[in-house]
Amino acid sequence: MSNFVFRGYTRRVARAVVESMVPHWPDFEVDMTDEVLAQVEATVRGYPPGIQLGVLAMLYGLEFGGPLTMTGFTPFSWLSRDEAEERLAKVAGHRVAQIRMMPMLLKIMVSFAAYSRPDVEAFLGVRRRAWRKDRQAFRRMLVAIDDHGGGPKVPEPLGGDPVVSPESYLEFAEARAASVHEAAASAEGGSA
Repeated sequence: MSNFVFRGYTRRVARAVVESMVPHWPDFEVDMTDEVLAQVEATVRGYPPGIQLGVLAMLYGLEFGGPLTMTGFTPFSWLSRDEAEERLAKVAGHRVAQIRMMPMLLKIMVSFAAYSRPDVEAFLGVRRRAWRKDRQAFRRMLVAIDDHGGGPKVPEPLGGDPVVSPESYLEFAEARAASVHEAAASAEGGSA
């Protein structure tokens, strides 16, 4: 685990991005921007250094890329929430695929952090944590069943004895067929 954190101006930019991307509902009055930012920061901390650098590049690309993406001259962190959402929509519709990907990748990180909160799950009526505990208990039960029994008996292969033995597998088909017929004849003679 690295010691990656958003510091100084980078933190301001990251907070502006999170604030513009975090979901807001009329009946849900909890401001979760700081908690989601902390979770996004922890997620980025777990990434390799190259990916961390890429996330920083995306943040600064959104911050200062307004003239390049023809979405305005004001830095992203200075925009109001509505203006920031409008700029993100314009960047998401850019003709260059790599630029279109910036808000999408950041939105994925923000959405994972926001929608995994227990208060958001309760507000949306999604009982994911209870479902996960139920699935874990069910898995433990299946593992316990598997550990106690030796499993069902494996049936013998159909046809009994193998047609080819280790001694005869390099013989030509005719010689092998003759030895199989001889073995069958001696088996019949021995049982009669």
